[in-house]
Amino acid sequence: MPATRTSRRSDRPGERRDGVQWLSDLIRLEIVLWGRIDARLKEKHGLPLSSFESLSFISRSHEHGLRVGELAEALGVTVGGTSKLVDRIERSGLIRREPDPDDRRASRVALTPDGQRTLAAAVETYEAELASVLDGVLGRTEQALLHSLVARLLASTREGASS
Repeated sequence: MPATRTSRRSDRPGERRDGVQWLSDLIRLEIVLWGRIDARLKEKHGLPLSSFESLSFISRSHEHGLRVGELAEALGVTVGGTSKLVDRIERSGLIRREPDPDDRRASRVALTPDGQRTLAAAVETYEAELASVLDGVLGRTEQALLHSLVARLLASTREGASS
């Protein structure tokens, strides 16, 4: 039975949502945030944001790490692209491949001790750079609401993709 979705958008007469402008603004915001955080992570840690994102997802996985396909799904990119990214991060010494305890034909990626240290330091840099953009414009409650709304929208797109 499909989940019931409630609409929270306003349907008042005369009120019109400009979806093109809204999405365009959201995309430009993502590009600005990506660029700023990516530059700061590279400057302070030699770590591109794409690698940071991968390390972050891997660190949140269960004790045996993630398969490349699972990481690709979490990142929302192709398995082939993720495999190349994993190869680059592995060469830098931040992750390692380990045998999958559930399937001897597969492997999982896990953080190395250097990867754990690098990620911990990079998280502080990431959060500081994000705060430099958000804190002067949005209060804590507004930031929490924005995060909640984006997470809900993202989750709904994943639900729609699996049906």
